[in-house]
This record gives sequence, C-alpha cells and structure tokens, in this order.
Amino acid sequence: MGYAIAVDGPAGAGKSTIARLVARKMNLTYIDTGAMYRGIGIFIRDAGIDPDNEEAVCRAVAGVTMDIRYSGGSQHVFVNGRDVTEHLREEETGKLASQVSRYPAVRSRMVELQREMARNTDVIMDGRDIGTVVLPDAQLKIYLTASVDTRAMRRFRELSEKGEAADLSRIREDIRKRDDQDMHREVSPLRQADDALLLDTSDMTIEQVVERIEGLARIRRKNPKVVLAKTAGFCFGVQRAVKTVYDETKGSGPLYTYGEIIHNETVVSDLQKHGVKVLDTPEDVKKAKKGTVVIRSHGVAKDVYDGLQKDGFRIVDATCPFVLKIHQIAREVTSGDGELIIVGDRTHPEVEGICGWCRKPATVIDTKEEADSLIFPENAKLTVVSQTTFNLQKFEEIVEIIRAKGYNTIVCNTICSATEERQTEARRIAATVDAMIVIGGKKSSNTRKLYEICKRECPETYLIQTFADLNLISLAKADSIGITAGASTPNTIIEEVLHNV
Repeated sequence: MGYAIAVDGPAGAGKSTIARLVARKMNLTYIDTGAMYRGIGIFIRDAGIDPDNEEAVCRAVAGVTMDIRYSGGSQHVFVNGRDVTEHLREEETGKLASQVSRYPAVRSRMVELQREMARNTDVIMDGRDIGTVVLPDAQLKIYLTASVDTRAMRRFRELSEKGEAADLSRIREDIRKRDDQDMHREVSPLRQADDALLLDTSDMTIEQVVERIEGLARIRRKNPKVVLAKTAGFCFGVQRAVKTVYDETKGSGPLYTYGEIIHNETVVSDLQKHGVKVLDTPEDVKKAKKGTVVIRSHGVAKDVYDGLQKDGFRIVDATCPFVLKIHQIAREVTSGDGELIIVGDRTHPEVEGICGWCRKPATVIDTKEEADSLIFPENAKLTVVSQTTFNLQKFEEIVEIIRAKGYNTIVCNTICSATEERQTEARRIAATVDAMIVIGGKKSSNTRKLYEICKRECPETYLIQTFADLNLISLAKADSIGITAGASTPNTIIEEVLHNV
C-alpha cells in the first residue's frame, strides 16, 4: 500500500467534498467509496433487482466491475463500463446504497475493489469503514462528523441549489435513520477507529477542515521526531487544588471557587458542569447563597478570607503551599521596618494575593528597567521575593540589578521548584528541535513564561490551548518537534496533542 488517508464518518459530514479537496492539494488519488456503493445501488435498481433480496443482490454484485476516472477535473464512476455519475447524488440512490451495503458479500466485493485501487498509488479514501476494515494500516485516519441538524441543513441547501424539492424535517429524519442503520448493521458497522482523529465540522468552514487534514497528513508523512517534556502538565499545587474542588463536588450545598481555581478554561468549564460557580469579587460573595468556597491555588488577600468568614461561608483553602510561604514572608517583613519587593506581574491573582497579606505597601516590579529605577533610603532593609511562576533567568537578572545598588538586601527565591525544573527542561528541548509546542491556558502566567523561554531558543514556537489551535501546515515543515505544557494543563490535552502530532 502507498501512502493512505482514511476518512470515515456518517452521511452528510462532508467526507467527499473534503477528501476531494485534500487530494487536489496533496496530489493524491481520491477514491469516493460512497460513490462506489451508490453506483451499486443504481446498478441494482436498473437491473430490476429488489434491494431487500439479499441472495439476488449478492449474486449480481459478485461479477460487477467498477472504475473511477477523472475527466476535466471531475470524478466519474463507471459500473460495468457505464457512467452512472449523474445519478449518484439523488436521494433515492443514497437510500439504495445504505440498503445494499448491509450485505456481507457486497461489502466484501467492494473492499476487494477499494484495496486494489489503494495498492499501487497514494490515496485518500472516504466511506463508513475505511479505517476499521478497508485500510486498517492507513497512515492517517480521520473520523469526520457533524451534528444531525448541520448535516440536514447542508443537504437541504445542496438539493435546493440544484432546484430539487427538499423538506428539511424529512431530510433530518432520514439522516437519523441512516445513522442508526449504518452504526448497527452486522457487517462493518460505522464506528471511529481507535487510532482515528475525531474531527467535528459543525462549526468549521470547508477551508478550515481541509487545512486541518492536510496539516496532519503532511506531519504524519514526514514522521518527525517528537520529544515530550517529562515536566509537562499539572504541578503538585495545581493537582492538589483541582482534586480539592472535585472532591468537594461530592458534598451537598452550593459550591464556589474564589476566582478560577487554575488558569485553564477546559478545567474551569468542566467544573461548571459539576455545578461549581466562580466568585470573582466581594460583590459576588454578597449575592451568593451560603455554601462552601474553595480558595484558588493562586491564593487570595487576607481581607477576602475575613470577608468570607464574616459572611458565613465554609472555607476550604487550596492555596499552593509555595504561595502560602510567600504570604508568611510578606506578613513578617512588612510588620517590621523592612521593605518588601515582589518580582512579578502586579495584575496576576497570585501577586494581588501576596500584596493583600502585607501590613504596609510592597513594591512590585517585573522588568529590569523598573529594578534599575528603584530608590530607597541608604539604610533600607530590602527583602526580595518572586511570584512562584516567574521566569527564573529574568528574576536572577533583576536581583543582580538590585544587589548592585548596595542596599542591605535579602533575596528569597520563591519560584517553586517545579517551575524551575519545567523552565530548564523546556529551554533545553527548545534548543534542540525545529519546532516547539507550548500548551496552556490564555491566562496562565507560567505558560506565557514557558513560551517566552522557548521562543528565544526556537523561533518556531507555538502557544496553544488545545490541539485545535495548532497551525499544522507550519508545523509540518519540522523534522523534530518538542512539546511542553504549563502547570495548569490537564494530561488529557497533552496526550491529545502528542497522539496527533
């Protein structure tokens, strides 16, 4: 077998249109197996054979010949030498194809013809059982689908544009019946192959779907070396916080998190499905029914704790232990005559929380320029801490500038060990690959830092939330690809990216 792409999926998912366009862009031979079965349906009808008479149908199909030719850029299907193309898209033809495809002998004959076509050329083939039965060793398998309503509307528009009478509700019901028939037939039922990529096209344009499959195909064809960082994914603090909330969902009464528990939209969305609501402000707390509030991993200011207790909420603290350590330092330093300098993003929840434990205002900086412009009294006692997810190299550069000013300075490197290890490994991998993928939430500070680190080492670095965000066409140029992920990225998303790349 040459290079093969198998595209399966239910009726009306756009398999033929998409496969034809991918074939054109990648110079592959397109084999429309649906058209082949439709051709058999036309053959049976014109021969006057009852499609419910299995014996008669199978006897007639046993010796049938079929050929797919291209003329003027269009595909033509020939059955026993006769061109049946003009009748392929008729609604009755589709029903006949579904009927005769139930019979083992018919499917066996079709598989023989389809495998023969794929044996000596590079192909893209679409149907109902290509990845599971016809071409189980295909290099790329796609399960293309869309909602019933989307598929019905597509078919309705197609028929209307041809000037044919179309009833949307009837088309919708026919699609449901065909789905049920295809999925529950005894021989080669419609199902997604274990190693196939599920691609729901309900909210995608044709161009987006084609680009997605083309990119995947080019990556698989190139077969790049892929390196996954061992430190990618949930750190201890995030894992602890997320587990805490899921454990609390098993209880009774209203459940909230103060702020998003972690900066990952997928996790936050799933928790919402479990009934967890997010409180972002003291005003939200006032409006909420009394219940349990889980404090986010980033921590919160002391007045937030006090307010929740005063309002009668049960508090479960999921603040990362590394962050709690900084709260203690902040409280102790600002209780005396020392000055606290926090190196981090002043708008980040973690930094806002740290500031909320200070007895007097702290100084927050996050650039070398801000460090250079710091001015304190000559005898000032400075204590420098860092946001736990800050860029280690950048922190060290800022600290050197502060030390050079000659103040009495104590430096507490409060970047968590997991962050240091993650950044060090990401930098090492990015320096050795052609392309680097960093996975994480849009709001995640540690993910942005990872991206910055990798981008300096590898210009072709891509920051994504899920596999769907990945520019596969650009990635397909790489002979080696590295993958890492922020501390708030679930393993399921990392595995999806790894599997498909």
